[in-house]
Amino acid sequence: MDREARVLRYREKRKTRRFEKTIRYASRKAYAETRPRIKGRFAKKSDVEIEVDQMFSTAAVLANSRFGVVPSF
Repeated sequence: MDREARVLRYREKRKTRRFEKTIRYASRKAYAETRPRIKGRFAKKSDVEIEVDQMFSTAAVLANSRFGVVPSF
């Protein structure tokens, strides 16, 4: 293949590029949606339980304080 043919092939392939998100495996998507996350990242179930405990303990401390701070989870 000479250079001219390679450049022509490159330009033709460039026209068919797709930049939008495509889901190739529905089973992987379904599994990823059900996995527990902390701040958007996948986490172990034990990590999630620790995070939930911390959130509720922080909420309890804020509820007992004099200030009207709304906890953000």
